[in-house]
Amino acid sequence: FIDNVFSSCQLPAPVCLVTLIYLQRLKTRLPKCARGDFDTPYRLFLAAVLASSKYMCESGTELTSHQISVATEGIYCARDINIMERSFLGLMSYDLWVHPHEITEFIALYGDVLEMEMVKELALV
Repeated sequence: FIDNVFSSCQLPAPVCLVTLIYLQRLKTRLPKCARGDFDTPYRLFLAAVLASSKYMCESGTELTSHQISVATEGIYCARDINIMERSFLGLMSYDLWVHPHEITEFIALYGDVLEMEMVKELALV
């Protein structure tokens, strides 16, 4: 699912990285007992992708809810994705700024895994 969205939306690497940082940040803010529906992780992921794309991209190049709906093959409609985005932004308290040290820390923690996944993808091409 994630690979399909990233591939079909052709997201630049910084948007992908910020999406992962947003999700990690959200994880630390949620109570340990937080539970959702079976598709909550997918919804949070899509909302994080949309928010990071809008925050990181130049005007006019960011993703839209419609594009994400197409990338999910219509599983979620644009209206649902808009609702997901608003809920996500509320959970994040609209705190979308990513400090350079957060990027450095994230890469230090997960860089090896991310690099390994990139090598696997390149080997398949």
